[in-house]
Amino acid sequence: MRESTGGTLVNKLRSEGFRKYFRNTSWLFVDRVVRLASVLITSIFVTRYLGPELFGQLNYASAFVGIFFALTSMGLDDILIRDLVRRPDRRDQLLGTAATIKLCGAVVLFITVMVLAWAKDLDRTKVLMILLIASAEFLKPLIVAEQYFLSRVEAQTAARVNIAQALLGSFFRLGLVLLHAPLVWFACAYIVEMAIAAGGFLITYGRHGLSWRGWRYDRTTARYLLNQSWPLIIFGLALYVQAKIDQVMIGDILRHTIGEAAADAEVGQYSAALKMIEALGFIPGIVVASLAPAITRARAQDRRLYEERLVNQYRLLFILFLVVSVPLYFLAEPVMVLLFGEEFRMAGYLLSLFAIRLFFTNMGVGKGSFITNESLFKYSLVTAVVGAALNIGMNYVLIPAYQSIGAIWAMIGSFFVSIFLVDLFFKEARPNFRWMMKGIGTFWKIRNVN
Repeated sequence: MRESTGGTLVNKLRSEGFRKYFRNTSWLFVDRVVRLASVLITSIFVTRYLGPELFGQLNYASAFVGIFFALTSMGLDDILIRDLVRRPDRRDQLLGTAATIKLCGAVVLFITVMVLAWAKDLDRTKVLMILLIASAEFLKPLIVAEQYFLSRVEAQTAARVNIAQALLGSFFRLGLVLLHAPLVWFACAYIVEMAIAAGGFLITYGRHGLSWRGWRYDRTTARYLLNQSWPLIIFGLALYVQAKIDQVMIGDILRHTIGEAAADAEVGQYSAALKMIEALGFIPGIVVASLAPAITRARAQDRRLYEERLVNQYRLLFILFLVVSVPLYFLAEPVMVLLFGEEFRMAGYLLSLFAIRLFFTNMGVGKGSFITNESLFKYSLVTAVVGAALNIGMNYVLIPAYQSIGAIWAMIGSFFVSIFLVDLFFKEARPNFRWMMKGIGTFWKIRNVN
């Protein structure tokens, strides 16, 4: 019996289907690591070159536009992959309609950010950078070709384009540093990167014997896609607000109290620390992705096993938080000074506080498994909106008194409510609250659950 089971397992591992999906996942991982590494290395040189004030101006403009990125994604990517798998015969119709919807979203984004920039009476340099970064979004509709390759489990094709974009974009930014380029050119880098991605996917699409000229818009398909995606649009806007609003609010609030230059420098310090902590966010994502199949199978087979695997996941994520955040808390300041220079010492102190955020990041990523398996997508929409609203409110209270430190505590407070406390108000989510508490409270009991 053991030989039969073992033979079956070996046959599964040797099957073409398994190898295909393993290669697909491996390429996605390589893509993520290469892009992360290139961004980190480039950020060190760009940040040192620009200094806190100019780096703050660039990140203010980037965050200002980034709040509305959901308008060009329109929540369509996963839906498009799903429907391309189900109806490959409607490829041109789906891709053409999705591209058109995203183009309309880019128009709305551009108009929105320019009107808001004018209403805020920002200086000319920031307005120009906002215009350039927002203009890059007009190229995003062409990247729907990526979803075609992902729907065919050809992540290696998409990954090659994304890796090329990351490397060429990094070389462009490093070139700007070597040439001592003015600040505005670093905003142009967003257009260059988006153009590389759009061109890369269209060229690759053509090499597969296909042409984007065959894409066509269909009104019925558009209504269907928008009806499917509107909750994801709101969800995406809420997430982007929670992720990007801090940098904008630090700049807006403090320029009226400590002056424009000092406010920009504060944004620069905060942004440098934020980029470092965001770079660590891919680790829990990999852990959760690797555990997801086992948790999903348990959900279908055995409720007790499902519960134990979720609890074990939270235990593992809490251990990961301890392993990463404790050293980071003590080493953040010297590391930031070593990488970015003495003028970013304040960013090191902020990074040590950001280490606390990793706890909520890890638990939030793990909670995604529960939401997905229980199909609680409307609930996740509520948590995102509550978190974004609370973050904005707390920023208004804490930033004037505590500056960027207040923004960190506002973020932590909003995460605490949206990830933990909101569960108590929804009957379907209360079991997950107990499982999270159990996982955190018994993290040393982690064990293999077959």
